[in-house]
Amino acid sequence: MSKPNKPQGKTGAVRVTAEGSTWPGTRFPPDEREREQLIADLFVKACAQGVATESQPSLAPFGRPRQNDEYDLDFTIETRNGDMLLELVEFAPLQVHGPSFEHVPKSLEPREKAELALEFVRKKSARQGGANRILLMYTTAYVFWLDHNTIERMRRALFINKPRFDRVYALSVDDLESACVSEIYPGCPHEILGDADLDAGKTRIPHPIDFPPVDGLGPADELFLTNVAIEIVVVPEEPDTGS
Repeated sequence: MSKPNKPQGKTGAVRVTAEGSTWPGTRFPPDEREREQLIADLFVKACAQGVATESQPSLAPFGRPRQNDEYDLDFTIETRNGDMLLELVEFAPLQVHGPSFEHVPKSLEPREKAELALEFVRKKSARQGGANRILLMYTTAYVFWLDHNTIERMRRALFINKPRFDRVYALSVDDLESACVSEIYPGCPHEILGDADLDAGKTRIPHPIDFPPVDGLGPADELFLTNVAIEIVVVPEEPDTGS
């Protein structure tokens, strides 16, 4: 039986020209099982290109995910260690920032995103965790995108309170053909943020609709910026001068 249609937020690459920016967004399949197959296939494709903050030994290369019955974990997937179960979860905390995607805020601090995402992992771990199981988190709303700062916070927390999954990954979807993947658990420290004090400053993540025109582009030139290319800007706190 097909699952009911599933709502989505807005995410995907930003088109930037000399005049300004546009954000068409990525339209995911409305049918839930079709969407899940797309996400799982993008995960395999992205892993073939490389996994950020990946621990060793790697589970890659992965074979094509095989969709399971509705009342089982979502997929069976071939890994370097043999067949494993793959469970998908969309990170969309609409119970806190909702009640629908039309009501989500423009941005969230990585600290809050990490706390909310960790709750998703804990619930999935309690219900569906176990040996030879993988959890894949993805988003369809830019505001909930699991950026590098958020992932590093989650990695540190899960190192202390380990989930009942062999691996936890985050998938960042650029469009229906491409994505990037990061390993959250067990993961490796981020090359820049791994030793950083993540609470030392205020973190600002630019929103796609805020991108200004790019100088030097001709009328026919354009850039496409993806979630991964949108870097986090850490703004140091102003010192207290006592005045």
